[in-house]
Amino acid sequence: MRSFGSLVLASMAVSMVSAHYTFSGLLVNGQLVGDEFQYVREHTRGYMPSFREEAATSEDFRCNQGALSGNNTDVYTVKAGDVVGLRQAFGAGGIEHPGPTQLYLSKAPDSVKDYDGSGDWIKVHQGLICKENPVAEDLQNDGWCIWGENHISFTVPDTIPDGEYLLRAEHIALHGAHVGRAEFYYACAQIKVEGSSASSLPSKPSTKIPGVYAVDDEAINFSIWAGLTAYPYSPGIDVANGGQIRGTADGSTGDATVDVTDNDSAAESLVQTSTPVAASSAATAFSTVIAVASSTSIASASTIESSVISQPSSSRCRLSRRRSVSRI
Repeated sequence: MRSFGSLVLASMAVSMVSAHYTFSGLLVNGQLVGDEFQYVREHTRGYMPSFREEAATSEDFRCNQGALSGNNTDVYTVKAGDVVGLRQAFGAGGIEHPGPTQLYLSKAPDSVKDYDGSGDWIKVHQGLICKENPVAEDLQNDGWCIWGENHISFTVPDTIPDGEYLLRAEHIALHGAHVGRAEFYYACAQIKVEGSSASSLPSKPSTKIPGVYAVDDEAINFSIWAGLTAYPYSPGIDVANGGQIRGTADGSTGDATVDVTDNDSAAESLVQTSTPVAASSAATAFSTVIAVASSTSIASASTIESSVISQPSSSRCRLSRRRSVSRI
């Protein structure tokens, strides 16, 4: 007879394993431009994800396997104020894995077609939790801003100077993160910014890829099964001046997007929670079952992270709030 823990794990696996995905289309102001992979570098991984070991060490983590060059990919011209993003491959109907979304941008020294992404990257978008007053179960599904949507987009800010760029979309699926198996889905578009008044990129924060994540980062080992009602992390680096943050750590603003208008650590005030992330008795019991089942059915389960970061006493950044343009 199968143990109760094994049945729970099997049920969890069935409910969480939906089709994998990738990004293949470029969206500009709500419209798909060109064909599949015309402006997005086509990679050789197909719909399969990467995992934390590759994220920490591999050059393939920039634009995906086999996509260090974009010689066969076109470049699309955009300007400040355009809403630009990457869409799921072949018009897929929506992402149904729980977890945060990021958009990273890296300026090519010359032609982006020849650029391997080895330079600096800044984050221009962060998507977190958009469901107000979430319960623990909401972090396992539709509490996240991305749930049910088929694209990750941002508004090109006037802090981005003219030039050619890699725009990297990323979704971190957390349903297996509690055992070190967070899934990374990502791809890069090639864009050219024109008509900007900025003379240089925001100087910080910036990062290299690989290097943006470490294997033991709490943000990518977070347990959605631990009965928590908030995700108090900004994976990787904070959003740069001019970028946007959609949602918050605990859904306190609902589905709203904030423009980062100061070069300090703006993400801190939205990522950190002002109240403890409470667990219901049912959620706590469920997470205990998962922890026990994991220890007996899955080797070397990661320790479930349940620490809470408190709200800082003051915010160093100035933010302006607007409603999110999110569903296409």
